[in-house]
Amino acid sequence: MLFTSVVLVILVSFLLLINNWSLNKGIIYFVLAILLVGTRQLTFLLAMTTGYDYWLSVLLIHLDPLFALLGTFCLYYFKSLVKGKFVLDYYFLLFALPAFIVLLNIFPYYSVPFASKLAYYTNEQRHIPYTEPTNFSFLLFPFHIQRNLLFLTNSSIFFLAFRYLYQAKKSGAIFLKKRVIQLINQLFIVIPIIVFPIYALVFYATSQSYNEEGIVFRNKAYAADGYFFLILLILPISFLFMPTFLYGDLPNKKFVIKLLSFYKSLTDTNPHFQEAPHEKSEDLDRIVAYIETDKPYLNTAFSLHDISRSLNIPHIRVTTCFSKQLKVPFPAYRNKLRVEHATDLFRSGAHLNTSIEGIAAMSGFKSKSIFYTAFKTEFGVNPMDWIRENL
Repeated sequence: MLFTSVVLVILVSFLLLINNWSLNKGIIYFVLAILLVGTRQLTFLLAMTTGYDYWLSVLLIHLDPLFALLGTFCLYYFKSLVKGKFVLDYYFLLFALPAFIVLLNIFPYYSVPFASKLAYYTNEQRHIPYTEPTNFSFLLFPFHIQRNLLFLTNSSIFFLAFRYLYQAKKSGAIFLKKRVIQLINQLFIVIPIIVFPIYALVFYATSQSYNEEGIVFRNKAYAADGYFFLILLILPISFLFMPTFLYGDLPNKKFVIKLLSFYKSLTDTNPHFQEAPHEKSEDLDRIVAYIETDKPYLNTAFSLHDISRSLNIPHIRVTTCFSKQLKVPFPAYRNKLRVEHATDLFRSGAHLNTSIEGIAAMSGFKSKSIFYTAFKTEFGVNPMDWIRENL
């Protein structure tokens, strides 16, 4: 059970990385967060049973500086998701400050021979987990303060991360793709499912009981039977609710598409909703993937014929995808993507060295007037007013 769950977590991380790397390299933050969550859960569970003294000695305390970055990784993944690109700024050092403090505090612990650590945890494993290791010294403060620091800093940054994501979704000034909004909605459901077991395990692990030998771990015998390791399966299984995020937009993944359609049918609030025919859904997936990956809309002459010719899909089926499934006229869809690209250029500071007319041309618009009209349709203001309000 232990190694099955570990393999599944690694497999999920690998699939997320390879299927989302080309779309947004910020996925590396999310993958690191998943691996840290899985490792943290594993550490808690190892402390609740016997027979894994070696792995407990490897994982306990040594990785605390990385655990201090868990909330930061989530925050910067959310930033990358909203910005549509990998984000790494000077504020990262500020959020990473607790990790540096923890690293400095446990620096003497790294110099202790591993054999001494293994002997200590083997002897003390019957006691309550996560009490202060009395045989080891720490540089700045006792271990229980470090434990509380990790909890408080990660919880606080988690709160900031979700607040940032919620405001980004709610704010009309920030343009988000439909796919990104769907992913955000799923993250609001899946991440609590992943994180909650950690807090439940912390509460359980710190529960106390007494006997003639003093404080011992509550329900130690029950924990030793291995059933608690099923909790580790919650992390990889939760991603079954996010199949397109896990596998990417691959048109030949028929099983994944069917699973996604079933999930949408359960969560759709419209009882009269009917999924489009499977063939048309595959066409739409290919069209959207082609447009998002190759960005052909940056060419001023981009048209439905270009999509039909590039993907070898009959023109009538391409037209149907926009009119019947997306329910958005192709020109409006194209202008929306072009405006989104222009706002990305504004955020990167391109308008400081390039004229608005130049930005319009770089975004695929034939003229400045068409750009202004499309921009005002999306945001209700012209580009100059948007820049003053948002940058």
